Amino acid sequence: MDKTTRREFIKKSGFTLVTVGVSGRAFLRHMNLAANSALTAGAALSPNDHILVVIQESGGNDGLNTVIPMSSSLYGEYRRRRPSLAVQQDRILPLSNPDEAGNLLGFHPNLARMKILFDQGQVSVIQSVGYQNPNRSHFDSMAIWHTADPVNPGGLGWLGESLDVSFPSNDNPLIAVSIGRTLPVSLRGKNVAVPAIENPQTYRLQTDDHYPGDRHNRIQTLLALNREQAPERLYWDIVGQTALDTQESSEALQAVISRYTSDPNIQYPTTNPLARGLLTVAQIIAGDLGTKILYVTLGGFDTHGNQNGQNGQGGQPLLLQHLDEAVDAFYQDMKRLGKDDKVLIMTWSEFGRKVGENGNLGTDHGASAPQFVIGSPVQGGIIGEHPSLTNLDRDDGTVYSIDFRSYYATILETWLEVDSREILGGSFGVLPFI
Repeated sequence: MDKTTRREFIKKSGFTLVTVGVSGRAFLRHMNLAANSALTAGAALSPNDHILVVIQESGGNDGLNTVIPMSSSLYGEYRRRRPSLAVQQDRILPLSNPDEAGNLLGFHPNLARMKILFDQGQVSVIQSVGYQNPNRSHFDSMAIWHTADPVNPGGLGWLGESLDVSFPSNDNPLIAVSIGRTLPVSLRGKNVAVPAIENPQTYRLQTDDHYPGDRHNRIQTLLALNREQAPERLYWDIVGQTALDTQESSEALQAVISRYTSDPNIQYPTTNPLARGLLTVAQIIAGDLGTKILYVTLGGFDTHGNQNGQNGQGGQPLLLQHLDEAVDAFYQDMKRLGKDDKVLIMTWSEFGRKVGENGNLGTDHGASAPQFVIGSPVQGGIIGEHPSLTNLDRDDGTVYSIDFRSYYATILETWLEVDSREILGGSFGVLPFI
């Protein structure tokens, strides 16, 4: 069958690819593999069986109301700058050990489960994470965090590059997965394509609904057509290979999700979007598909107004509750499955918020903020010290003391076991949280 006939067949058969979210890098991957025989000589083996789960808190989480100062001098300034938004001291969940400067800290009251994990040594709090000359634009600051480049943040993602290094000729279409509609820049690499899966149940090749009984025949015909070799028409074969990858990964994903068994004692709240995403992550990990990186986003942290919600409902407190419930359920699930020692969870947000509240009972874009690393492999505790609330940058933001690239370097070097220098464009100190 020639290519014109193939094109007409696909057009008339009503085939569509469900929203997979594979970026243009998918095409580049196949082009590079076809063009470079040395690259395809042998697939790289994973250096370990570690799995990284990334939680992006999109919008700029207010770190000051997440990890709260309790020492008298810091708390007094905190209350002075936030007369309406400050958490009452008797509601803060005190942490058992101080920061490196001796300051007493506590968690927001909606992080009660996270507090238990901290007490058990499974949470590390990295204080005052940021970078020099912070950018307060959502778009620009996210690009900086995604690419690990504060100067020219237009390149590949830091995690995508790590996959390129570890798996230069990867043939596992689920080596990494983003749970959501779009692919985060962090996962964009040169040679490894990563799918973005919004709903595992619909992650599959779709056929014409008018002919449900003929779905199997149509799928098999499409796959046979796409297995044809046509070296003189590279782009068409790239499309075909992408279809084959999609079908292969969708079949594997549907199979492991159908085999996953839940525990009635572990609840992923259905009204919690992060919990739904982490349930999918748990199902993928339980299926032993060889997935190394999984990525989930929780949005809504751009709290310019009504940050504490209406009558104590909604706002940042609800988002922190979502984080708390979801992470705890996921961690307990990993323990049940015997996977907890192989899984590391990290959080990030593009910036924190200003120290002072605004006139709309919210906070505006700030600079540095704390981040969490969670899991059985974690060396729990507090790294760094709480930022000063009086020695601020010119836009009322807290000054960073830990470069976010040191945060990344620690993940790359000690967990993913790749050389961070090429990916980060320099050498950055490793932090003691693993």
